[in-house]
Amino acid sequence: MYASFNKREPRQDAPLEHHSPPVTQAEPQEAVNNDWTEASLKALKNDELKAILQGLGLKRSGNKKELVDRILGREVVTENKKKPKWRNSKARAMLVRMLMDKQSNVHKMTWKEIHASQEWFQEYDPMLFQRYVRDLRKANPQKVAVVQEDNEIIKRELNRFPRPTKTNRGEPFWDTHPAKLLLRGDVKAGKHLDMKPALLHQTRSEYKAFSLKTFRAHIYQEKRHQKELPMRVNRRNKKAQYKYEKEVKENVALWNTQNDDEDNEDDESVEVWEEYCHDDVSEDGDEEE
Repeated sequence: MYASFNKREPRQDAPLEHHSPPVTQAEPQEAVNNDWTEASLKALKNDELKAILQGLGLKRSGNKKELVDRILGREVVTENKKKPKWRNSKARAMLVRMLMDKQSNVHKMTWKEIHASQEWFQEYDPMLFQRYVRDLRKANPQKVAVVQEDNEIIKRELNRFPRPTKTNRGEPFWDTHPAKLLLRGDVKAGKHLDMKPALLHQTRSEYKAFSLKTFRAHIYQEKRHQKELPMRVNRRNKKAQYKYEKEVKENVALWNTQNDDEDNEDDESVEVWEEYCHDDVSEDGDEEE
């Protein structure tokens, strides 16, 4: 009963469905005429130019000039590269380092000359770059004075409270002792797996400067350090920061070679002042995107 109800017979007067064969687009004909000139192409209509581009397998968007240039192979493809923000850019770090060098010729140059002297600077709009240079030059004397004062305070405090040669246990400090790097190499080589801490402790004279209890604790500490090393985001960030600073230093040295009359050494407070500048937001000046 239900089977006969669900199976409906087609109506006699219903039109029959016609299944047409699939429509295939004709492949674009390859253009065979290679004797085009700019004048002959400009005489054609846009639809005709697009037909030629279709035959060449090139895109057909753009105005008539772009279509003609594309056919003649003169189209300039520009990369849509995002410009880095000034605050955290290598260009700013480089300019900071140059301004900190009292002997640098950058102090004798105008902002236009500085802008044209390095490709990193040329990534930024000239009028914005003028403001960046002006703000950094204005802040330079004040921050140099702050850094020098901080360095004097740190030096004075270190002289007041010098680090003792040994710990309260009468042992050398592990972080500055050669045993630290030696143990790191031994753990990396797997020597701690082949011998017990007491036996490994006797393999080097540097290890014997520490008690077995202290040495054993540093073995476990080094094992944990090397095990967690690949998963540490902090180390990845340090590598990136090292690469960043190295590239900035190399470009500063190259710039000094090209623009200075004679080689000059960087000021001692460059590193501290550059780190101090990262905390300042007064001369950020990032344009809205």
